[in-house]
Amino acid sequence: MDWLIRVHDAPGDAGLRVALEAWIAADPRHAHAWDEARRAWQKIGEVAPLRADTGKHEVGRRGTPLKLGIGLAAAALAACLVLLIFPSLLLRIQADHATASGELRRVTLQDGTAVHLAPLSAIALRFTAAERRVSLLAGDAFFEVAANPDRPFVVEAAGLESKVIGTAFDMRRSERTLSIAVQSGMVVVRHAGATPPLDDKLDPGDRVTVDRQTGRAERDRVRPQDVATWRQGQLFVADVPVAQVVDELRRYQPGWIVIADDRLAQQRVTGLYDLRNPDGALRALVRPYGGEVRSVTPLLKILSMP
Repeated sequence: MDWLIRVHDAPGDAGLRVALEAWIAADPRHAHAWDEARRAWQKIGEVAPLRADTGKHEVGRRGTPLKLGIGLAAAALAACLVLLIFPSLLLRIQADHATASGELRRVTLQDGTAVHLAPLSAIALRFTAAERRVSLLAGDAFFEVAANPDRPFVVEAAGLESKVIGTAFDMRRSERTLSIAVQSGMVVVRHAGATPPLDDKLDPGDRVTVDRQTGRAERDRVRPQDVATWRQGQLFVADVPVAQVVDELRRYQPGWIVIADDRLAQQRVTGLYDLRNPDGALRALVRPYGGEVRSVTPLLKILSMP
């Protein structure tokens, strides 16, 4: 689909056509993906069929803005249904508390603990006489734990486990990473699958991040007041890839954000972004690298570089 959008924007670019043909020929999976994308686009009149005389691809023709808008809106809606709605329904079945896109919520548990949920976050509870256990199923949650020495408070997420008596800390679960950052008090953190295995104590300002693919665990420091700044509508990041920031911003607006250039996705940024204005945050994120944000439809934004 990225190739189709590029070809649509520059139908007379011979170099782009050569690059596309080379990409198609490089791998049978590329040819299959290209045919699938063309069939989807052809249904809305945006792509000419294969030329019968040569068997080669007509790599695009410019459709009307209305047809383009309808087609891309349909693609965006389909992506949202598959990637957002279905997983969200499964989470809501499992969860005791969950939030939607752009929604922040504060929940008070039966023991007096306050849980602040970021957008697209979900937790499941299992309280017993011996312990208070919470599973972070998705997203980001900040816990202000009511002290009870006889009933430790345990939060788990995909193998990462924190155990406290009374403290305030943030836990995040994303596709790429798991992390814990402590604002006050002390947290005992464990993860048997990390490299090396985690079994440590965290004090205010300590943060641990685990890469879910490699298991690599990294410990660093942040200012305690910078823990869970999303509660105040701010996103603070330090030396992280643009792709990671985009993952976060996706949760604060409906629809889909696509990074069309790997160079842009891998650029590293440090900054403070306004979560109450996701569009402005996206522009501020890519501007230092000459990137641009293109709103193809209200549900689809594409980030690219010149």
